[in-house]
This record gives sequence, C-alpha cells and structure tokens, in this order.
Amino acid sequence: MAQSEKQPFFITTPIYYVNAAPHLGTAYCTMLCDVQARYRRSRGYDVKFLTGMDEHGEKVAEAAADHGMTPQEWCDSQAPLFKDLWQELEISNDDFIRTTEPRQYRAVQYLWNRMKDSGYLYKGSYDGWYCVPEETYFTENQVRKSDEENHTAGKHLCPDCGRPLERVQEESYFFKLSAFQDRLLKLYDEHPDFVQPDFRMNEVRSFVEGGLQDLSVSRTSFDWGIPVPFDERHVTYVWFDALLNYATAVGFGNPDMAKEYARRWPAQYHVVGKDIIRFHCVIWPAMLMAIGEALPEHVFAHGFLTVRNSETGRAEKMSKSRGNAIAPQDVVDLLGVEGYRYYFMTDVVHGEDSAISFERMEQVYNADLANSWGNLVSRTLNMSAKYFDDRTPVPAEGWATKENALRDIALGIEERYAEHMDELDYVGGKDVVMELVHAANHYIEDTAPWAVAKDEARADELREIIVSLLESIRISAHLLMPFMPETSTEVLRRLGLETEASTDDLAAACTWGGLVGGVPVTKGEALFPRLQPRK
Repeated sequence: MAQSEKQPFFITTPIYYVNAAPHLGTAYCTMLCDVQARYRRSRGYDVKFLTGMDEHGEKVAEAAADHGMTPQEWCDSQAPLFKDLWQELEISNDDFIRTTEPRQYRAVQYLWNRMKDSGYLYKGSYDGWYCVPEETYFTENQVRKSDEENHTAGKHLCPDCGRPLERVQEESYFFKLSAFQDRLLKLYDEHPDFVQPDFRMNEVRSFVEGGLQDLSVSRTSFDWGIPVPFDERHVTYVWFDALLNYATAVGFGNPDMAKEYARRWPAQYHVVGKDIIRFHCVIWPAMLMAIGEALPEHVFAHGFLTVRNSETGRAEKMSKSRGNAIAPQDVVDLLGVEGYRYYFMTDVVHGEDSAISFERMEQVYNADLANSWGNLVSRTLNMSAKYFDDRTPVPAEGWATKENALRDIALGIEERYAEHMDELDYVGGKDVVMELVHAANHYIEDTAPWAVAKDEARADELREIIVSLLESIRISAHLLMPFMPETSTEVLRRLGLETEASTDDLAAACTWGGLVGGVPVTKGEALFPRLQPRK
C-alpha cells in the first residue's frame, strides 16, 4: 500500500528540558511512544513519531550561565546527549524538534498573530508567584494553600515541586484562559477518553471546575525566548512556545506544508508525565480552541518511576542525595538494551507510579527472557537443525487446519494483543504473547520430541511437533517486535524469514500456518544468557 493511502498516526513525547542530561524518566516516556509507533507501523499505519528538546525559558538560561555558556551553546551541547541515548535505546522517532529551530520561531510568531486576531489576548501586568524550575505561575490562593499544607513560615514554596517561589512583577500579555472553562468541561464530557488513564481525567476536571485564571504568556525580565512579533520587548512564555512544537512539526504556520498539516493534524496521542497534564489537557486545548484548530485526540499521562528500597521494601523517590538514582546506562549494563526495553515496557503499569529495583529487573529478565522466550527459541532451533538437516521442516499438507494445543492459543492472538496495545496497555499485550510462549515450552515437555525422534515410524509426528513450535516462535517474534525489535529480527533471521521483519500487516503475519519450511535454520548463541544474582 502506498504511504499516502495509509491511515496517519501521529504520536509525541513531551519535548524535554535541556537543563540536565536525559534520565530514566525521559527514557521511559520516549520508549512508551516508541513501542506504540512500532506497533502501529506493523498494523499498516503511516506513523509520525516526534520527540525533541525544549530550549527556551529562564531555567535554561540559568543552566547555561552556570556552565559559563550562552543559552544556545548550552542547548547545542545537550542535543547529542538525547540523540545518542535514543539511538542506543533503539528509539525510532521520525523527527527531533528543537524550539530554537527556525520552523519553531516562525510557528510561534504565527501563533501570536493568530491569537491577537482571536480576541483572546490582552496586555496587562503580572504581579504574582513564579517557579523557575517548573516554569509555572501560581495564584495567591494556590500558594497560600500550599504554605498551609507544608507549614512554612517566611518562604513561599511551589505547590508542585516544593522549591522556593520568586515574586514576579512585570508587564505581560495574557491569554484569556478563563473564557474556556465551560468549553473545556464540555470537551471532557463529550470525549471522556481525551485524558487517559480515566482517573487522570478526574484530576483535570477538578482543576478546571475550581476556576481558571488568565495566563501570563510573555516575559520582559529576560530575553531567552522567541520575541512577540508585534512587541519585541516581550519574549514568549516557555509553555506558550513549547506546546506548539507538536503542531510545528507537521507544518503549522508553514504554507509549504499545508497538505502535510491537513493530513497529520491533530495528533492521535500526546504521551506526557502526570506532572504536566494541566498544560496539555487545559492550556493546550484552550490555545487551539482560541485559534480554531483541531484538538489532539488523546493525552496519555504516565506515572513516576520510584525505587524500591531493598531493606524496607518501600518505594522512594529517586535522588542523588539518597544514593538511589538509577541512570539509563546502569540498566543497559545489567540487562542489555533489549532487556531494558522489555522490563520497562512490560513490568510497569504505565498510568500509575511504579517502584523499580535491580532485583525485580533480574527476576523478570531471567523468568521471561532467559528461561521462557530465549529457552524456547534455543531448544526449538537446535531440534530443528538436529532432526531436519539444519533446516526447518516442510509442513505437511493440511497441517495448519489440524487441531493443536498451540494452534488453539494462536488463533485470534493478534486481535487479543491489539485490544491491549491500542490502549497503551503493554503489560496486557505482553501477557497475550507470553501465554503462547509458556504454552510452547510446556508443549516441548508434553510431546518429548527427543523421544519421538528415536522412532522412524513417528517421523510425521516429529515434523508436526517442530513445525508447531517454529510457528509459535514466528508469531511470538512478530508480537514482541515493538518491545524488542533487534531480538525479534534476529529470531526471524534464524528461522530464515528475514523479509518478515519489516511487515506492515501484523494480522497476516500472525495467521497460523504462515511458516515457510525447508529453509536454513541458524542455532546461534543464547539470546538472553541467564543473569547471576548481583552481590
């Protein structure tokens, strides 16, 4: 099918601040999107997967100054850290946007002019509290409530991160966010799956029902940002800039990309951390409403990763001061990239906070990858090579329609898998695949092909056993491809089926009976050598 005939699917990560190197949380969010993008490609969608860097704002300017660089020099020094890590973790993004790029500059200035024409913009003065680390404004009521809860005296702390707030007094342009309260509540009523998981919708609705304040969307106290086109003493508030990146990447404000924008926008999924859902589920849709643009279909908010203390068993926030911070490279060193991907994508409930530990990582790796998946592939390919002259056996005529314990599980497996994957329920998707993997391992024990091979009169039975196992492996490799693309590609290669690795028809690929027999089989090294307990 031609690319233009495929159904478009547009998924985005948040763009990440460049005040620090990418960490486990940014990698986790990016991987969530990567698995969905790979899955959708295998289903025949024309996917665009966007990630990038948020490079403007006071926080970035301060980080640059701390390192003795200009803001642009600092941003340029950080870009390779993100790009290199995404490459190492097999992230398949189609675009990487930086808010210092000319396309974002043009789009943001176009937004300002559209917003000015909309009537939802006015000039005033801001006198209130601002959190530089969170790049967020807070009302007196929000600050007062936070102070009461935290029993502070003399200092006003950020309700979100707990750090001291700055008092800001400056001329500013304001976006009439307050005018959109009823329209936002109507959006939530008519599209209850706009915010996912559904319990996050309750948080968003409660926030909007509590009343919306107009939003300061420009700054005059510093200059690291995109200037307002009709008043260049002002630079754009960082979130007013950053949120637009999603539309910029598909052509907003660029006449040369009008067809692309019409085809790609709106996005099907924004995947974000739960700490920034207010920006994505309140401010962003209101901005789009103001200028008459379509709204994204879904915002999926994932939880935070915490660390389980091995002594107390309690989940703790990761921090360098506690000595429990885990860097992406620490996990790669332990599990390898494919094991890293599998653990975080299949053992963490993505809408909730999840406690992780090296002990649990080892447990999942050994149980699922070394003992189950890797063991199944190794044993089956060894038997195929041994009993069929280093080739896969040719299936007997009518084999695919014959009742079989593995066939019973494989029938309809792609549909059951898709029900979970469509909703970003990767744990459920994994469970569907592992049911077949576990059944295949049991099938080996139940049928004892090594015993069958000793009796020449049972040659047809042996052929059926090995073909059924190989077919189960072939189908499982396709379904595990979004999680572990290199491993699945290698498994298909060992089966002599390299060309299947890039399929865009997952349903056809997972149909029982698709195995090609009589091709060379490669035993290869163990896919997942068992890990020894850490000392």
